[in-house]
Amino acid sequence: VMWERVSVTFKLKSPLHIGYIPFKGSVVSPTRYYVLGRNLWGAITKKITEELYQEPIGDNYRLIGTHVAEAFRFSYFYVYDGETVYLPEFTEEGLKYGDDKKKITVSAFEKKFVGSRISTAIDEISYTAKQESLHEIEFINDSFKDESGCLRGVKIAGCIWCKKGAVIDGKEIVYSNEGIFIDDFNIIEELILGGESKYGFGHVMMDTVNKVKVFEKVNQIHEDSNDGKLKVTIKEGSSLLAHFEYSKNLNFRGDIELLSGRGYFYPDAKERSDRPGKVISKPEYYFSPGTVFVDRCNVTAEVCWDGTMRAV
Repeated sequence: VMWERVSVTFKLKSPLHIGYIPFKGSVVSPTRYYVLGRNLWGAITKKITEELYQEPIGDNYRLIGTHVAEAFRFSYFYVYDGETVYLPEFTEEGLKYGDDKKKITVSAFEKKFVGSRISTAIDEISYTAKQESLHEIEFINDSFKDESGCLRGVKIAGCIWCKKGAVIDGKEIVYSNEGIFIDDFNIIEELILGGESKYGFGHVMMDTVNKVKVFEKVNQIHEDSNDGKLKVTIKEGSSLLAHFEYSKNLNFRGDIELLSGRGYFYPDAKERSDRPGKVISKPEYYFSPGTVFVDRCNVTAEVCWDGTMRAV
């Protein structure tokens, strides 16, 4: 096997905001209810680059980002309350989150895990709110109330596939139940994920490795990598756990989304920038996580550098 799967859970040390491309004129920044693979790729690229280079420049980030895209594949990460991993699924009654034992509606998920914060820019002369600066940020909370009313910490769970024998900056990548290491540096010990980090959002700490098996009982069980690509089998009737490139040949119950993103650069994009957020990846249509293919046997897919999938 060329790819080794490492299951990881992270504790949220602050609220988490995983954004969409901004809606023009909207004062609300909604959050996704899961973490994209590209968020993990970006956070780990930043972490490794700043560990290896004392004063990193744009070219350093690009070089390490390309190496990370070759050495790893990232699943999407989902909210975990210590008992249930809240995976999305479009059921006959609409979108729900949870597993075979427990599924809850979107509104129940939002009530339990999602919060928002209103902010505004202050005019430095009059000390009043600047015009048109009112802004509401939605986020996944870092704590929730359990059924007994006690506050408990929120976690996220997913997996990282490591390519056997991969090296970064000439250093071998080693993985164990203690983490994923370059030399003695654990690259997943502490990360900043997603957007709005200026508000302190997105701080996560590694919690467990290879203890919570997120994808064991749902789909994406079979992993094949004879040609160097990571391929997974999506079992008939199971829900997608990442965005899947749209095809008109697939009948589905779920949703289609135009997917894009902002960054310094992307490994598969020609355009590059020295300023964060200046490169927008080419928008393409994808089936949303939770979508179920119907009237279809198992579908084999390749997992791409950003966690998205495409049929092979």
